[in-house]
Amino acid sequence: MTTAVNALFHALDVNPDIGEEGRVLFLRAQNHPALDHFRGRVSCQQTWKPRADELEAADFTVVREEQGSHPTVLVLPDPQRDLAVSDIARGYDRLAEGGMLMVAQHNDAGGKRTEQLFAELVGRGRMQTHSKHHSRVFWAVKEPGMEWNSTLLEQWRQRGVMRRVMDGRWWSKPGLFSWDRIDPGSALLATHLPADLRGDAADFGCGWGFLSDHLLRNCHDIDSLDLYDADADAFECARRNLGIIPTHIKPRPVWHDLTKGIERSRYDVVVMNPPFHDGKDQDPLIGLRFITTAATSLRPDGQLWLVANRQLPYESLLSETFAESRLVIEQDGFKVLHAAQPTVQPVIERRRRGKWKGRRR
Repeated sequence: MTTAVNALFHALDVNPDIGEEGRVLFLRAQNHPALDHFRGRVSCQQTWKPRADELEAADFTVVREEQGSHPTVLVLPDPQRDLAVSDIARGYDRLAEGGMLMVAQHNDAGGKRTEQLFAELVGRGRMQTHSKHHSRVFWAVKEPGMEWNSTLLEQWRQRGVMRRVMDGRWWSKPGLFSWDRIDPGSALLATHLPADLRGDAADFGCGWGFLSDHLLRNCHDIDSLDLYDADADAFECARRNLGIIPTHIKPRPVWHDLTKGIERSRYDVVVMNPPFHDGKDQDPLIGLRFITTAATSLRPDGQLWLVANRQLPYESLLSETFAESRLVIEQDGFKVLHAAQPTVQPVIERRRRGKWKGRRR
């Protein structure tokens, strides 16, 4: 929830002594005009590519994994419950003695509940709170000689780690899509992927690697496989899951926001189960952008295989961007769609060939 970052910086504004000196660590950081106050001494940790891109565009240092000790740690915890408390434990572990840990979360993302859990960690009398923009902000000092609840901290650390799931068959971690079960839509798509798929392939929104696993095990004419995801946390899970498959192919992870497109046509096959939510809100535009990116990333004879919820309006765009498109199956609220022979080119290729007539931005 973007309003949580507004609440965070409002709390900092009315408490100007917090973060006034020394290095600042910002976990799950988001860009904000007030972040300029910490410019040159803030390290922004972010594994979600769209957020990382926004921060880098504003010339902030972005890291995927936090390091070092900091007198001020700011946290915008993930809305997933296990990750939320794990994020707070991570913040504590990077907090210098005598430092301040401040957390902000939107009420709809669990802010009130997370505040209650934080009180159990530090003690209600040792924390301060602030409410603004339908969000909760709370903070406490890591005082010398005043221990936080070490048992709770260790439990919280473990709740966010990568682990074996589904009877040990797969590696995954909280926060990834369908992290502890096989998504029924992806399972339906896998059962309808032809075994004779060949050439250079890509898995758009790979997650922990279920569809990629199917490609490598069943489509033996695949020459290469690129794994795309906006969440950098997906790649180590996918690497472990795919690393046990006897194949000459070494999947290549690509940390990328697919809604921004791909620069050139390079693939013969794209498979995907595109996301259609932005937070709690349904947003079919995300899936439409994935389809557009797939169309521009495929070679002239390339093909796209995708699964989607039955009600999502993807067919019109498929017919506009591919010479051939069809419904493969509709079952249990999902539909598998196939499209071939894209009719569009990447924007960058049209520019290079002198066919770009749009306005530069």
